Amino acid sequence: MSSKQLILNGSPNKDGFSMTVANAIFPNTITLHAYDLTIAACDDCKLCHHTLGCKYHDDIDQVLKHFKPCDHLIIVSPIYFGALTDQLLKLFNRFQMLFEAKFTHQKPLFNISQLTLISTCAAKEHSMFAGATLTRDILASLFDSKQVHTLLLNNTDEIDDILITYEKEIVKFKKSVNPWQD
Repeated sequence: MSSKQLILNGSPNKDGFSMTVANAIFPNTITLHAYDLTIAACDDCKLCHHTLGCKYHDDIDQVLKHFKPCDHLIIVSPIYFGALTDQLLKLFNRFQMLFEAKFTHQKPLFNISQLTLISTCAAKEHSMFAGATLTRDILASLFDSKQVHTLLLNNTDEIDDILITYEKEIVKFKKSVNPWQD
């Protein structure tokens, strides 16, 4: 039985290494591209602290509609300066309203049982993924995710084809995350 999956792509390059890997592991999955969304930046107005919701009604509403049936959220992003991309982080900053709903108002809006992070990085240093894994952990806590999976592929400036270079890692990861798929 397959889960209801959703990919949030943080890369401005829809055919880049990060999405190439994600599509190989999760084919035919609904994907929302952060750079296609109009998302206002959270300005810490505190509205969500006092009441459920947010003062902004933009594409965050579209994202959250996809969360209702979702039980497996896949975060996909290259690393930019030691973190996920700015557009994806801007989207996650708006999740402050979800945090407030859960922890201030005791009315969690979503539980997503599985959370997966797929990230690529040009740098050789694996420590460049620290910001991305911290964000993954915060999201896993917010959504009460019971299963958390992570695939981090670095040194991508030195390769031409990510699926060939990291074939063993990708196949192993796919089997561990999606055991029901071929």
